Amino acid sequence: MLSVDEARAIILSAVSRGERELVAVTAAAGRVLAEPIRSTIDHPPFHNSAMDGYAVRWDEVHRATPDSPIALPVTLDVPAGEAPATLPPGGAARIMTGAPLPEGADTVIVREDTDESRPGQVLIQGLPDKGRGAHIRWRGENVAAGDLILDAGAPLRGGEVGLLAMNGRVMVPVSRRPRVAIVSTGDELVDLGEQPGPGQIVNSSGPMLAALVAEAGGDPWLLPIARDTLEATRARFQEALGGADLVVSMGGVSVGDHDVVKVVLGELCDGLEFWKIRMKPGKPLAFGRSRQGGTPLVGLPGNPVSSWVSFLQFVRPAIRKALGLARLELPTVQARLTCAIRSPGSRLEFQRGRLEPAEPGSGAPFSFTPIAGQGSGNLMSLVQVDGLARIPTGCSSLGAGEVVTVEVVGALHGAPVRV
Repeated sequence: MLSVDEARAIILSAVSRGERELVAVTAAAGRVLAEPIRSTIDHPPFHNSAMDGYAVRWDEVHRATPDSPIALPVTLDVPAGEAPATLPPGGAARIMTGAPLPEGADTVIVREDTDESRPGQVLIQGLPDKGRGAHIRWRGENVAAGDLILDAGAPLRGGEVGLLAMNGRVMVPVSRRPRVAIVSTGDELVDLGEQPGPGQIVNSSGPMLAALVAEAGGDPWLLPIARDTLEATRARFQEALGGADLVVSMGGVSVGDHDVVKVVLGELCDGLEFWKIRMKPGKPLAFGRSRQGGTPLVGLPGNPVSSWVSFLQFVRPAIRKALGLARLELPTVQARLTCAIRSPGSRLEFQRGRLEPAEPGSGAPFSFTPIAGQGSGNLMSLVQVDGLARIPTGCSSLGAGEVVTVEVVGALHGAPVRV
């Protein structure tokens, strides 16, 4: 059997970066930039005041003190949005934050360091520590025209969208979201909204995986359930291959008499590249590439927790690679166990649990508490955890206080941990 890293590498080798498309900047949040962007402007685009106060010439006020203030006539009033003006020698310009600096001025004195009680005059009573140039945002001090402001592969969030808008970008090139077909299989399943019959359950894993695909940046396509026959399963996969960049299925890859997915994948792919890995939960994992087009097909295990963990280890990185993101795997932290744990030792195990900030001086930034119910059918556990502790192969037990590597999954469901 392959290791998790070996299986992930094989799947990623079948994925290439997707095509680009143009979207409106106002609709670009959550997308991934497809091309590097250089600034078309200086920012700030003009010298402007960083504070409300008075624009002056430093050489005319630099001797001012509270005991010996310097009086200047207020010759200009410069609100934000005005065209730049010229400051006459010996004068002061009342200026608002963001207003253009008058020609000739080189310093702004904040209002708190002035006396404005005399009509038409201002008394300069205090000076900024910086001296000449204080409280001025100089043209191009943040970004100069031609500077690289965003590289290809950058996730577009609020700050990035604002930066693009600042540059006057109306449309922006982004990576097309890979379309991920989700095939649920099994006679025991009914679609959401249907009443389960005897021995049946509602398909929860399909909607769960669709949500995970969307969170990873993909375009989920949830197909109707495929029944446990070769004909029905084959037809559903052929439908998926007709319109998807990646096909993900759940169930039917184990050793049961009705586990037909593995058979169909083998037919569509000229054989499977692998169908078992050294991992718990999630040992059954099938992978192949379709004969026509080389579309990757990933067969996840049927248990909901197993499919959730397997998705995070294999499908999420594939989606992120297709988007052009640099970081493919989940972020990790080091954490001390709050209790002893046991593991099979024969496979890499992912134990679900809670991360908490550790006490100062504990030697690790977090503590990790495994949840009690580690069963692969416990869907409730997925909303109670924010970390997956990696228990390596060959390790059958760990004591309280030992340090483990934990993959952070809290960001996937709104948990408070931030990394």
